[in-house]
Amino acid sequence: MLGGAITALVAALAPFSVGAQTTASPTPASTPASVPATPVARPIVALGGAVNPLANIRTFQGDIDPLIGNIRTFNGDLTPYIGNIRTFSGELNPYIGNIRTFWGGLAPAEGELDPLIGNIRTFWDSFSVGSKTTLTAWANIRTFDQAPAEYQALAGSLNTMITQSQQIYGPAVQARTGLSFAAGFSNPLLARYGIDLSRPETLATLSPGLRQQFFLDWYDGLMNFSGMDQVDHWMTEVNWSPSITATIGEGKRSIIGLLDFTVTGDGTKNITRYNGISNFTNGHGSAVASLMIAAHDGRGVMGIAPMASVVAYNPFDSSGTANWDDVRNGVLMLAQNNASIINMSLGVPGSTLNQGWNDVFADPAVAAATKSSVFVIAAGNDGSTQTQNVAWNFATNPNLIVVGSVDPTGTISAFSNRPGTACLTNNGVCSAGNRLMDRFLVAPGEMILVSDGLGGVTRVSGTSFAAPLVSGTIALLHDRWPWLANYPKESVDIILRSAKDLGAPGVDPIYGRGELDVTAALSPLSFEGLKWYEYKDGKISETQAKKIRNPKEVAKWEAAGMFFYAYEDIGNSFRDFAIPMSSKLVGQTALSSGGTMEQLQAYIYSRFIAWIGAGGKAGQAGPGFVGALSFSSPVQTSGGLNYSMAIAPRTPQVGFRQPNVPYQSAVRFSVPDGRASFTMGEGDGAIVLGSLNGTGIASDYNPYTGGSNPLLGFASGGGYGQVAISIGDRVKVSSGFSQRKLVRDVRQMSIPDRIDFGSIAPYQASAQTFSVSYTMSYAVQLTGTYTRLEEGSALLGTQSIDPADLRDGSITEGASLGAEVRLTPTLLLTATGMMARTNSGDSARQSLAVSSGGLISSAFQVSGTKRKILNRNDSIRFTVSQPMHMESGAIDFTAVKVVNRQTGELGPVTQRIDLVSPERQFIGEATYGMAVMDGAAEVRLFGQATLKGPTTELAPAVMAGAGFRLAL
Repeated sequence: MLGGAITALVAALAPFSVGAQTTASPTPASTPASVPATPVARPIVALGGAVNPLANIRTFQGDIDPLIGNIRTFNGDLTPYIGNIRTFSGELNPYIGNIRTFWGGLAPAEGELDPLIGNIRTFWDSFSVGSKTTLTAWANIRTFDQAPAEYQALAGSLNTMITQSQQIYGPAVQARTGLSFAAGFSNPLLARYGIDLSRPETLATLSPGLRQQFFLDWYDGLMNFSGMDQVDHWMTEVNWSPSITATIGEGKRSIIGLLDFTVTGDGTKNITRYNGISNFTNGHGSAVASLMIAAHDGRGVMGIAPMASVVAYNPFDSSGTANWDDVRNGVLMLAQNNASIINMSLGVPGSTLNQGWNDVFADPAVAAATKSSVFVIAAGNDGSTQTQNVAWNFATNPNLIVVGSVDPTGTISAFSNRPGTACLTNNGVCSAGNRLMDRFLVAPGEMILVSDGLGGVTRVSGTSFAAPLVSGTIALLHDRWPWLANYPKESVDIILRSAKDLGAPGVDPIYGRGELDVTAALSPLSFEGLKWYEYKDGKISETQAKKIRNPKEVAKWEAAGMFFYAYEDIGNSFRDFAIPMSSKLVGQTALSSGGTMEQLQAYIYSRFIAWIGAGGKAGQAGPGFVGALSFSSPVQTSGGLNYSMAIAPRTPQVGFRQPNVPYQSAVRFSVPDGRASFTMGEGDGAIVLGSLNGTGIASDYNPYTGGSNPLLGFASGGGYGQVAISIGDRVKVSSGFSQRKLVRDVRQMSIPDRIDFGSIAPYQASAQTFSVSYTMSYAVQLTGTYTRLEEGSALLGTQSIDPADLRDGSITEGASLGAEVRLTPTLLLTATGMMARTNSGDSARQSLAVSSGGLISSAFQVSGTKRKILNRNDSIRFTVSQPMHMESGAIDFTAVKVVNRQTGELGPVTQRIDLVSPERQFIGEATYGMAVMDGAAEVRLFGQATLKGPTTELAPAVMAGAGFRLAL
């Protein structure tokens, strides 16, 4: 795909400076900056390849020749059309596959090719094969005098390529330029390379490097008409995608200073002020600016911070060089215009960091103006390692990052200067942390796609184009956390500490701190070091935020868009991070809802999950039919009471510690005529309290799979009891209770989760019920039930690792109505429905509280039971249920967050999240049981499927089981 294509050619072109690289002394000139100063030595040059590298391709020498030496571009794994980096196919094709992951939640800009997108993949796959074949033939071709027919065949292959390209891209070129495909694209590009296909002999003039560059320019040029911004190799190398920029703020509150050639083209719209000693331009300034601020507009290059403002100064004259006075005046102008980042893709040949920079920064006026600025300086393109220390005035000089270049494999570019063991010394002393390598970073700098300043794109190489990737990232930092613009040291620390280590472990003389990692820089440097603040009794108190639960367990809380803020101290400042509320909440997922998690920093989510690991998986009761033995038996008495006992295996609670006794038990006492009874036991009390004959297994009361009074399901598993009294022949009244206490099983968890769960209290819930049943006839019975569920430090099965969130728990009251209809002696139809309202225990004492009006939820279930299917001793039951569903209501979460993003002021803010579920879930279930061994045992089969709505770990798409029960 596209990214892969560009990656393949990155090593192709070595850098060369724009303008002459003089050998003059680096001593600053005294000539005023406004004077061209032609007699004065001007040793400072731009540190990057020409915007059109083709014109000067002969300047490549030695090991950085694109066709020889140690970076041969078109052999091995870097071959653009073969091997593991394929130019026109693979995972970065912009129209298929993983590009959706790259773009995140963003929809790429719509363009003229939308109706033809289906044909583009086929086209580029064919182009990949055809271009490889053509290049191979071109490489093996004899001279034109020896084989004119071979050149004629080569011209024919290129004409075929043009025809195929026109079929796909012709309408887009016409729409964009108003010209035909030939006039608007193919003819100008052919002419640039001196190719005239009517004269095949012109093909003999192209060197191997130019031949391959021609195909890449063809690709880049056509992609500029695709209606979509182009994906370049550097994006995946530095862990950046446009979705990150869109969600972090696009740099709109940042000001970047650009010390470079005059910018032309699209980038000028971001420039709020411009000055300089000349208006000379060769495209270098436009190329650098495009990597920082190019718009995401469906064409060409994408900048890291497209909405950032730019103040620019051109220190170069028409010779393409500058002196230190020009640089000093430029730095002063940029700083005085509030640039918090100043990008300088220029320097003195032979130096990674020249001594002249100290003299510029030590100037009193510059020192006063740049106290809050971060300087990003390109390292240079001589392939040299700095050996000389730099005398540095730490009292005045600003914070800076020196940026070198790497190729697509993460290897230092042959042309890139390196920090070596040189040091920034204070009175001749090198202190810890002041080595040049401690302030050195690398970023992609080979064959980078940039704007050419004329409305098109081109490719360039050099440390000039690695530096703006760093500057653009800092612009995103200063946009998301504007107060960091006043903390340059902290800004630099974030970039350097988040870098991906390369080379020798730790800081080293070649890669310094490592490679730029945009996502890491915009994420917490250490999740273990996070903290959050609790707002209680009108005060803000600090707590550690280590214990953040795996969000996958409660993904639907994440979907609700609820989040809290964690804070990270950075030097004398801090950053805040929006973390989905689901990562603090553990346990059940009854509160499903619509929406998405907060867009602000959604990209952190995957990093967050990677940090906290897989974790234990809290769960709920399964279907109840598990392979084990069950016992039940009547017991004879002499006191006028009848009673029976039952023992059965416990329904497992995945993720929780099981009681020492793996069985549940029940005892039932009744008077001889059966009009009064008392039942007590420990285990699945919901089955006993449910009161309906057709709802007799644990899954009926599971809030995530069943629809028969799920409130009882939350409180089932511990001790229970029920009293039932018949009034006359038709009315039966019953009242009961059940309870649950679950302790999480740390043995099933990862080590980080074991630490997290140390602060979570056991889940405790109790339910009380009151039911009235009315028998209308032998065939019809109606039952009404009131249920009250009380949960300690939980809300409908959900807990938080932060005790303040649900300190006083919640209370849910529900009313349900059930009906049993016996259609035939062997066929029973049962239906039940419930409505419930949930409120917080004491909203004033909790950070997380139910909004006024409460949470309104519903559940229902319909089942049919048929006996005597295959023989007299079997039965089958089919059930359709709507598990617990949120009908209305919201949750208020009071969190401490930044209330003034300019200053970083903290304060309490209450978020209200609507929890109305977007889609109802329906579960289908079937159970079959058969008595065997003359009724002494029973075999059961069980199956369950999600008929509609989302599937979860607790309600998977399909599940099945079997059981065996022995009665004595």
